[in-house]
Amino acid sequence: MRNKLPKSESGPAASEEVCAGHALGFPLRSELGFSPIENLTVDVFRAACEIYTSGSAQPWEIAHKIADENLGAIEGPLFVARVTALLRALRSERNIGFSYLSIGCQHISPDELAIAGLLKAVRVRDALGIRRGLTLALDKSRTSARTEAAARALGALQLQLSTSKGESGADVQDLQTQTVQAIYLH
Repeated sequence: MRNKLPKSESGPAASEEVCAGHALGFPLRSELGFSPIENLTVDVFRAACEIYTSGSAQPWEIAHKIADENLGAIEGPLFVARVTALLRALRSERNIGFSYLSIGCQHISPDELAIAGLLKAVRVRDALGIRRGLTLALDKSRTSARTEAAARALGALQLQLSTSKGESGADVQDLQTQTVQAIYLH
């Protein structure tokens, strides 16, 4: 999702591409303190969304390549499968469409933010945050066992992988605890 600025505008930005997330005023992942596993999750999730949107197999290859590069040939495919399970649950239980940005975009859409918040709540074992995250992610007051199970499975895998990759310091735990509430401010 990139938009080119009209060539009639002056200044150095006139010839550069503008990210749709920036144009829409969405926050940057770095501003929200996303960890490497959260950034990976967003990119794999976007690739999976693109599969459904385009009908192409290329995003499937991109999802696996990204996961394999970051997690290895054993954990990468499992990670893609867990992300896909969550997306499939959302697609079957959500009443409205889902907004997502391009793979690699450093901004985050409101729907992506709801999913990231839900997964963060799962990782820090915040029961109230999980309920709120499910409500936002499903866009309805009643939550679903399928989506909750998929989110819990992916959140547990994120926690396991981030711990094995050395992201599990007190600073990361403090950041996750501090930012879980801010995720829902959209």
